[in-house]
Amino acid sequence: MSKKDYDKLLSTLPNFNVELYLSYKDMGFSAALINSSIRWYELASYITIEENNDILSKVYLHINDFIIIQEEKYKESYAIVKGIFKHKGNDGNNYAFIVVDWFEDTKKQHSTLHCPIYNLQTEKWRRIFPIHVIDNMKKVHFIRYSDKKWIKNNFYFTAI
Repeated sequence: MSKKDYDKLLSTLPNFNVELYLSYKDMGFSAALINSSIRWYELASYITIEENNDILSKVYLHINDFIIIQEEKYKESYAIVKGIFKHKGNDGNNYAFIVVDWFEDTKKQHSTLHCPIYNLQTEKWRRIFPIHVIDNMKKVHFIRYSDKKWIKNNFYFTAI
């Protein structure tokens, strides 16, 4: 992704510093942000540990991946990854974050496919989160229906 693409993404995030602060707060840090050092990436991979039985799983995350985020109020929420970056925290350590665009359920279905239709939501909801909100990569797939409408492909599956 070029600098022009990142500048365009940042232009859609008028409250970037506020959202970044809220992400740090989610992680247990409550001080004001003193560093502005940010580095953008097109992909990230990391290992997660399932707490109950110590199973390791590797997560691969790319720009434009469709993801599921477990959200307390709405259970499973869908989003598309628009940015991956690291930021130097006040303690001198680097922390990874993602920028997402959310899918909002329209409560309508496509007449032929009988799959739910979603709107792409970029204005109402928070968009920056610590990367660890994605603890595994459940497969979900969306098909562009129009400029801001997407169809959730309920027939997508992984062949074994």
